[in-house]
Amino acid sequence: MGQLPLLTLFTVSALASDFTDTYLYVNPTQPQEAAEIQIDFFTTYELTGNGIQGDVIYVQLPKFTIGGGGKKPGPNVPRGELVISPSVYFEGRWIEGEFNNLTHPFPNSTLALYVQEEVTIPAGTSLRVRIYRSNNIKVYCGYDRPQNTDNDFFLMWTNASKATGQQQQIEYGDRVGNGCSKISDCGLVGDCDFCQQKCYCWPGKGGSDNYKNTGSMDCTQFECPEGPRWGSMPLSETDGGHVAQTMACSGAGLCIAESGECECFDGFTGDACQRRISTCGVGGKCSGHGQCLPMHHLARAKEALPLSEGMSSYGDDHTVREHTGTWDWNTMMGCACDSSWPVGFGPDEYQLGEYYGADCSKKRCPTGVAPWIRNTDPNDAWNDTAAQAVGPSRPAQDPLNRVGRKGNQHLVECSGRGSCNEGRCSCFAGYTGHNCDRWVPNKY
Repeated sequence: MGQLPLLTLFTVSALASDFTDTYLYVNPTQPQEAAEIQIDFFTTYELTGNGIQGDVIYVQLPKFTIGGGGKKPGPNVPRGELVISPSVYFEGRWIEGEFNNLTHPFPNSTLALYVQEEVTIPAGTSLRVRIYRSNNIKVYCGYDRPQNTDNDFFLMWTNASKATGQQQQIEYGDRVGNGCSKISDCGLVGDCDFCQQKCYCWPGKGGSDNYKNTGSMDCTQFECPEGPRWGSMPLSETDGGHVAQTMACSGAGLCIAESGECECFDGFTGDACQRRISTCGVGGKCSGHGQCLPMHHLARAKEALPLSEGMSSYGDDHTVREHTGTWDWNTMMGCACDSSWPVGFGPDEYQLGEYYGADCSKKRCPTGVAPWIRNTDPNDAWNDTAAQAVGPSRPAQDPLNRVGRKGNQHLVECSGRGSCNEGRCSCFAGYTGHNCDRWVPNKY
């Protein structure tokens, strides 16, 4: 059929353009109707006609066809048989393109304007070329204004000997078809395929690749953040459960599509409901006496039980500060309870804290001297292992040990001379003080 090959757009400077102020108008601005096409432009270089060897202006018009409106290409129109104006300057020829696909139909359709023999068009001439409706050329499907899109290459170029011959995109023009106006113009968060009147939503804005596997037609149904799916099966038989499937709101909340936010079920929190706080007491507040932390933070918190000197990590060796290979590293939560005295294995620290329990709802009583403890300092916990300590035994001088270092203290509630009731000491007869550490002599 003599089709021209699909032309590639080259970027050239405004000074080197063969044409300036290029416009493309179509009437009517609806697809599948015979249309009048108008092309306005200024010439930068002189154009001359010399028969077969004369200068030609080419205008590539993708999505235009002279066929019956379907995918089958129409006929070419030979030179001189296309009804155009100004016919004193040009003879027209139509070169029909192949269909290609629904997104870019007829990409090679091209209008050729042959300068009439013995005609010279000076540089800087303003021209308006019309291709009349009687030619039965129509737009197959809609397209956006040329100035708004890089998907449709409406190009002009010329073979004139004094010109550059480089293709340039038509600068301005009409929008053809309704585009996505009936579907909220993609909510301004997506790209419209004018040809198919379909939205391609931007990531996170309701695209067809979201967790529901169904797209939002107008990009107003946002996607919610994803997290490890609670209760899901491991992704393989060999990963040991370290990698979990993901889904919106982690399967522990409702996705509010209008806002893209998760409404978490009771006991879960996080932007993707990825954290379980039911293990931290009512509201995940550790009874107001601690912090609700994910497991990889708990592993590094020296005051968290079991004691570990804050040198551990969850799921990896001691050199790793964050480990993402264990699926629940940032999802399972626990309380690191508060204490009014220092907790740990170091000097002047105690191996038990003030508040304790899964939700920090229990309280220990203050310590004091217990004379029956063996050692020079009755409460000295040097080289003693805490009952809640974790990790292998190490020499006392090892900074990673799980035993008390020199000056470490045992917690002896109420100095061993009273009973502890919800953090308050009830002293035995003959003893007093907030920790029962003072003897009251019997006067009788």
